Amino acid sequence: MKKQRPVNLDLTTISMPATAKASILHRITGVALFIALTFVIWAWSESLSSPEGFEFVKELFTGFIAKFIAWGTFAALSYHLIGGIRHMIQDMGHWEELESGNSSAKIAIALWVIVAILAGVWIWS
Repeated sequence: MKKQRPVNLDLTTISMPATAKASILHRITGVALFIALTFVIWAWSESLSSPEGFEFVKELFTGFIAKFIAWGTFAALSYHLIGGIRHMIQDMGHWEELESGNSSAKIAIALWVIVAILAGVWIWS
C-alpha cells in the first residue's frame, strides 16, 4: 500500500460539483430546521399560554432579529423541501446521469435563491 498519498486539508481549494453542494446544503438545512424548531415550539407555547404571552410573542416578532430568524427558518424549510423533492425524483430513477444531476442541482439552488428573496420581501414588507 502506498503511504505517501496526497493530503489536502484546505477545504477552500477543493472544487465540489453542484450535486455535492446541493446535497450538503440539504443536510445543513435539515439541521437548521431542527434547531429552528425549538424557537418555533417555544413561540407557540408562549403565545398559547395566556393573552399576555400572546402579546409578548407578537411584539417579539416585530423586531429585526425575530424577522431574520423567521426568514432563515423559511429559507431553510424551502430549500429542504426543494432538495427533498429533487432527491425523491432521483430515487425514482431520473436525473441520475452526471449532466442531468448537475443541472437539477443548479436549478434547485437557483429556485431556492428566488424563493428566499421573495420570502425576505414578504417578511420585511
